[in-house]
Amino acid sequence: MPEAPALYVPGPRDRNVRALGAALPLARRLPTPVTFVMSGGGSHGAVQWGSLQALSETDIRPDSIIGTSAGALSGSVYAEDPVCGLNRLSYVWAQMNERYLVGDGSLTRKLISNARSSALFDNDAELQTLESIYHARSFEELALPFAAVATDLATGRAKVFDSGALLPALLATSAIPGMLPPVRIDERWYCDGLASANVPAIPALERGAGSLIVLDTGDRDWGSVSSAPTKVATRVAATLRDHSRNRQLKEAAKEVPVLVLPTPVDLGATMDFSESSRAGAHSYSMARQYLTEMALSGSSELPPGLYRGAKS
Repeated sequence: MPEAPALYVPGPRDRNVRALGAALPLARRLPTPVTFVMSGGGSHGAVQWGSLQALSETDIRPDSIIGTSAGALSGSVYAEDPVCGLNRLSYVWAQMNERYLVGDGSLTRKLISNARSSALFDNDAELQTLESIYHARSFEELALPFAAVATDLATGRAKVFDSGALLPALLATSAIPGMLPPVRIDERWYCDGLASANVPAIPALERGAGSLIVLDTGDRDWGSVSSAPTKVATRVAATLRDHSRNRQLKEAAKEVPVLVLPTPVDLGATMDFSESSRAGAHSYSMARQYLTEMALSGSSELPPGLYRGAKS
């Protein structure tokens, strides 16, 4: 009889933590207001679901949320109703796959039929998916202040959406260049926020945050360098994204404490959703350990600085 694969189930909290009470006391260390900063990353956004689960075991409650691309999608689900947001996200990530974002169809056929268009796919499938997830149709209907970050195609700068129609802003922040078409809002064209502020720490600071909790989407262990054109393009894009992330975090850390929750390394392709549950579980364990260490390391308010969790 073939051996069944082992389940990956995180263990209970450390007994020292359980002795502290129902929730891990950490909010006292964070100057208010507290903003959750959620980065983009396609299917890697599942790790943010795990990070949010770990945060729910603490006494930290966000005063606002800002997100880019996949981080904006998850962040807005949480912002719509923080009480049941985690449960709703569990259903989103359990069902999510490429079909809900770009629809059905052969990539080769898309390459041929859309050779002269601005993107391989239209955003009809994503819009239908968003309409099925959200009851809110405007930012004002969300329970928590929330902002989505996209890139202005004319200037290359980050554009923060925090009022008015919700779904167009979510389409814009997740409009991956070349794959999904840019979105027109108020006579301007926008694409994925990854190009300008994938980890929107500076926009969060500009909106008055007193401390930031960053929910990133993981790193990649590149190993040996490949000369294949697609590999080179992917590597260059990742390098630019990493430089942008580091700049955002370092600048924000000069002004406020910035807690960067740890994430798994090398999660695979950003459009591969087959490991979403495992990635979320792994991220949950890592974030919980990091938050426990932060809570037990002291009780005084944290000064400005960058507080990173270890990678795995």
